[in-house]
Amino acid sequence: MRTRGVKVLDPVLETTQIDWLIVPVRECRSPSEERQYVCTYFRQPHEPWGAERAFVLPVEVRRGRGHVLFRQKSGLAE
Repeated sequence: MRTRGVKVLDPVLETTQIDWLIVPVRECRSPSEERQYVCTYFRQPHEPWGAERAFVLPVEVRRGRGHVLFRQKSGLAE
């Protein structure tokens, strides 16, 4: 079972968001499996660029007892 979604951090301006994915530990046991999820479900990180200064930060991985949480923040630099 995978659960994923997007949370908009600034609902008025809609300039920053977090993409997230939760995976059971039994489906993601090793660092190589973590990398596979990151490459499959998330965007390539990059510094602010372009006229709007869009950015994508690296994926953060947090492990709990039963689940693995992947989070990636992106948006427009101020």
